[in-house]
Amino acid sequence: MALWNSRDGYGAVTKTAHWLIVVLFAFQYAAGLTMTRLGEGERAFGLSGDVLYNWHKTLGLVALAVAVVRLAARHVGELPPWAPTLSEAERRFVHRAERVLYAAMVVLPVSGFVYVMAGDYGVMVAGVWALPNPLPRSEVLAAAGRWVHIGAAIVLAAALAGHLGLVLWHTLVLGDRLLWRMLPRHR
Repeated sequence: MALWNSRDGYGAVTKTAHWLIVVLFAFQYAAGLTMTRLGEGERAFGLSGDVLYNWHKTLGLVALAVAVVRLAARHVGELPPWAPTLSEAERRFVHRAERVLYAAMVVLPVSGFVYVMAGDYGVMVAGVWALPNPLPRSEVLAAAGRWVHIGAAIVLAAALAGHLGLVLWHTLVLGDRLLWRMLPRHR
């Protein structure tokens, strides 16, 4: 498999970044929903809320780095042609959903970072390294970051549902193997 995208298909960098983002966002949603529901001193999966919050923040920054790689890979080489089984309406939807997904890959971690830094919660990377805080403490900025973070998560969930629904429709109902275009070792 080629490293970069080409007319023959998606490259290894794009496919790897795609599936890393899938795993990271799945964890982020699960952790976000779990940690925000924990009471004082409660644990989930043997982990305290503080541990979940720290890993949520750490993996959010990792997801941002992967998103930057993914965006860069999208502009190296050329994109493969549209899957021939996609209708014109589906192509328009995919194009718009892709823009929302890419925006969310950046907006979610950045707004989360603004929220925790302006709120003076800090980021302890992997539980061992405290990131320096470049922002002044500001309840207004923290609240704005929090609400943008929550709103972006909801918008992302809707775009993901549409994306996943379209892929599953084509793969399971129409049987046109649309999903295979993004699987490793497939051209």
